[in-house]
Amino acid sequence: MNILSRLRDSFLILFYKFAGPPRILNFNSRLNSKILRHFGASIGNTKVRIQAPIIIHNAIDGYKHLSIADGCMLNGNNFLDLTEKITLEEGVSLGPGVTIMTHNQFNYNEFLEEKLSFMCGKKEVIIRKGSGIKAGALITMGVEIGENSVVAGNSVVNKDVAPKSLVSGEPAKEFSKIT
Repeated sequence: MNILSRLRDSFLILFYKFAGPPRILNFNSRLNSKILRHFGASIGNTKVRIQAPIIIHNAIDGYKHLSIADGCMLNGNNFLDLTEKITLEEGVSLGPGVTIMTHNQFNYNEFLEEKLSFMCGKKEVIIRKGSGIKAGALITMGVEIGENSVVAGNSVVNKDVAPKSLVSGEPAKEFSKIT
């Protein structure tokens, strides 16, 4: 890395120290990782690629609720809700446009929040080792994706996914086992 890149990186981190953590990471993978680490995320050191843009929601206190292990790939246009913890274990890949939500609310609509209270709340999301979440998928709060599973593109996952499963649909259902 040359001196100009280091100066730019240092300037941007200094800027964000005063402005607060950015809501949109629109830099190269190395700088995106550096900014995430600086504001509290746990990011692996080997083969982690975080392609822009990454949209971070509810990161007022930084990125402490985000954990990305070695070998993970975020392919851009990803939306990560950090109300609760998001854990991406080793080798997880998120396709373009994947959304991970850790909370649900009805914008303070008392009627809906009372009548549909079972849908409200906040819970962590865990995506286990080696899993692939394909383009446009939505992962809702409280879901655990099992090891070496695949979530098909544009699927809505609102329940846990067993290890070595291929799930698809709205809501996602097991399509087959991966053997």
